[in-house]
Amino acid sequence: AMTGYGFPDMLVELVDLFAQGSREEAHDLFDAHLPLIRYEQQLGIGLAVRKHVLMRRGVIASDAQRKPGMALSATARAEVDYLLERLGRRDKRAAV
Repeated sequence: AMTGYGFPDMLVELVDLFAQGSREEAHDLFDAHLPLIRYEQQLGIGLAVRKHVLMRRGVIASDAQRKPGMALSATARAEVDYLLERLGRRDKRAAV
């Protein structure tokens, strides 16, 4: 089973922030992650993006998928890495 996003720990924090009544902080956290969330939700390459993120975070050793899974192109990998770098300025979890 795969999570719904490459930062499941952020999703837990998001729910906790809302439960604590920290609505603005929760929105700020979500907004910081939104570009990567949107990129990861693309039809076809979404799982490849998620696995690449999880690999970059050190959660899994390889981002390879079984056939017929897609692999990220060099351009797509560079875009995901850029989004991680950008996110890392706002959330230390992404500073990989």
